[in-house]
Amino acid sequence: MSSDTPREQPESYRPVSYVDLLKTNRNFRQLWLGQVVSQMGDWFNTIALYTIILNLTGSGRDVGLLLVARFLPSCLFGPLSGVVADRFSRRTIMIVSDVLRAVVVLGFLFVRR
Repeated sequence: MSSDTPREQPESYRPVSYVDLLKTNRNFRQLWLGQVVSQMGDWFNTIALYTIILNLTGSGRDVGLLLVARFLPSCLFGPLSGVVADRFSRRTIMIVSDVLRAVVVLGFLFVRR
């Protein structure tokens, strides 16, 4: 039977802000910085892709199709990613996904008009 009274936290519990974590926790800081760089790269890549498609085809429809092709897999496979994260090392998943994204981006060097 649950009660309406809030659960008491242990005396040693103290909420920590993200800024405090960034200042004091080296592992969190490295993970955070890595993700910031990765996310910035993803968005630069997205802008570059849209620009390339627009320059190559001149078609807004093709840019829209790229948008769908880029984000539809996230919608379809997003629910399955939780299962993968539970079964495999999260560190390995992050490293493998970043390496695969880098390989895909390097493939754009071969795009010719």
